[in-house]
Amino acid sequence: MTSKNILITGGGGFIGSFLTEAFYKDNRITLFDNGRRNSFQFLPESIKEKVSFIKGDIRDAEGVKKVVKDKDIIIHLAAIAGASFYEKDPLLTLDVNLFGTANLLKVLAGKKIERIITFSTSEVYGSFAIDVSEDDSTCIGPVSEGRWSYAVSKVASDHLARAYFKKYELPINMVRPFNIYGPRQVGEGSISNMLTSAIKTGKIFVTGDGLQKRAWCYISDMARAVELILKRKVYGECFNIGNPKAYVTILELAKKIQAFVKGSEIIFIEGRKVEVLDRKPNIEKANRFLGFVPEVELDEGLKLTFEWWKKNISKF
Repeated sequence: MTSKNILITGGGGFIGSFLTEAFYKDNRITLFDNGRRNSFQFLPESIKEKVSFIKGDIRDAEGVKKVVKDKDIIIHLAAIAGASFYEKDPLLTLDVNLFGTANLLKVLAGKKIERIITFSTSEVYGSFAIDVSEDDSTCIGPVSEGRWSYAVSKVASDHLARAYFKKYELPINMVRPFNIYGPRQVGEGSISNMLTSAIKTGKIFVTGDGLQKRAWCYISDMARAVELILKRKVYGECFNIGNPKAYVTILELAKKIQAFVKGSEIIFIEGRKVEVLDRKPNIEKANRFLGFVPEVELDEGLKLTFEWWKKNISKF
């Protein structure tokens, strides 16, 4: 993929920074971001100087209209994420995630564009999500719990994307990431939180009994999945992206991190009011349509992440 004009909304964040790194050499990259989570700062200057960074808000229709002009590919990452944040402010979560996506798709309706990728979430599968596939029912919790505002905003955005594909033939694909981790992960994330706390204070906090299970996917596998989607002429499809082989309890994860930070201790704290107890993807569809197979094993990914964190901890 060369000589493309690529727009990444929310491109200053964790995943966006890795997609920038993957595509900048042979393409023209524009990042549209409000700067709330800045992983872009960690990129080398040699990359930064070749990328256009436009500060803006995905809810600003006029700003979005300007920034999509003449773009070949749009990767839509702009969103509110992080459990504590969307529990605290579900209204902003819905406003940014759902109506921001609606803004973007309205602008693109009827326009000629090569590809759009929108990012959803594994949260749409609810509290118990074991070996879930894209055809499984989404399962959202009660309206009384603000946590589910995030999942609702994302599953509604998936429906919007699919509807624009059907009505306007926009070349859209949706991605549902499962617990992506790695270097430069600013904001909330179990692994980044544990590493920061372990290195700074010698404490690794585990909520509840630590028996919640997750399948962890290293960031380079996520970036490669996006590249595969862009190479395939497959439209209107949703893909789970994750690593079902890297499936461990939170307590097992904490022990792996403890092994990196000698002398650190695991401390149990009160669990969240609403907790996702199990999350593991079925990625057969991504394998069949895209040829996607995760390459980075959990121990390898944790080691790479720890080494980066150790060098950059002073910046957090």
